[in-house]
Amino acid sequence: MEIGVITNPNSRKNRNRPDRAERLQQIVGALGEVHETESIASIKPVLRDFLRKRARYWVADGGDGALHWMLRMGMEVLQEDEFVGQAFSLPMTLPTKGGTIDFVANNVGIEGDAEGILGMLRRSVEHGAVIQETEVDSMVIDGVQLVDGVDVPFRTYGFASAAGGVGQRFYAKYYAEKDPNPRSIVKVIASTVASAPIALSPLSKLPFGQYRTYAKEMFEPTACKVMLDGMRLPGDKFTGVHVASMSINLGNVLRFFGKADQPGLMNAIVGTPSPWSIIRNIPRMARGEEMRGRNILDRPCREMIIEATGAELMAPIIDGEFYRNVKKIEYRVGPRVRIPKVVAPKAA
Repeated sequence: MEIGVITNPNSRKNRNRPDRAERLQQIVGALGEVHETESIASIKPVLRDFLRKRARYWVADGGDGALHWMLRMGMEVLQEDEFVGQAFSLPMTLPTKGGTIDFVANNVGIEGDAEGILGMLRRSVEHGAVIQETEVDSMVIDGVQLVDGVDVPFRTYGFASAAGGVGQRFYAKYYAEKDPNPRSIVKVIASTVASAPIALSPLSKLPFGQYRTYAKEMFEPTACKVMLDGMRLPGDKFTGVHVASMSINLGNVLRFFGKADQPGLMNAIVGTPSPWSIIRNIPRMARGEEMRGRNILDRPCREMIIEATGAELMAPIIDGEFYRNVKKIEYRVGPRVRIPKVVAPKAA
């Protein structure tokens, strides 16, 4: 078997496509297998089978979140007794641009829709064509979550995280949209800017609907302490705590973390800027430039450690996935991940 594909029938985009797995199996044909994974727990057994069958390509039918769980579960499986010391390594992993942002695929130059990407991969393997491979840095992320009153440690892997402050609040509002897409990014930004003069002033006491609170909610700081490369940053409330191991492009609207494209380094964007300072940086965000202003750090790093200090625990977002009730989280440069650069032909 050359190609192993996992698809989540319960994902937002697959709920109305009951024949999704069958359709993808037709595309890969005899060169691969497609398995439905209806829960996170169901991913590991499938990946074990892919390893045993020496599948060279693991394909996540989805976007950044689907790739995130494939990477996390795959790394856990590789640490099991059956595979440790047996010359097994993480195969090339491929997202199929089935998410709402797809920053990983965009970063490495994957183009096309899911069917086209998978079809091009199959044809390339079938004809022995050279498939260009890209290696990207990941982050290894260790955290502690409060689960039913008990501290539970976890380890995961990822490429970008909005750990607290404005980035985390942005994603919460973005995913609250019925159909998150690039227009939703513009909508959240516009609502924030439009409501700021009301929500951040005494006018918030007047009946202005959602404009009374929208910007205030967006700029609500996260109570935490932050260590960056061993240095404790001043303050115990931060309006922005973000880190990534690759540059990201949010729907061709906002661009961040350009310094993360240096091998072996992450890019931290963290600080206590005022809401107006953040708003003034929006044009720089659109151009992918360094954030500027008082109390903003936008710099390369190798380690970031964040610990909740208030009554409210953290809810960091990693590759679009929420991790809730987090007491502490540590980000470090992780293993390099191989991703095949598949460019599907454009539809006529």
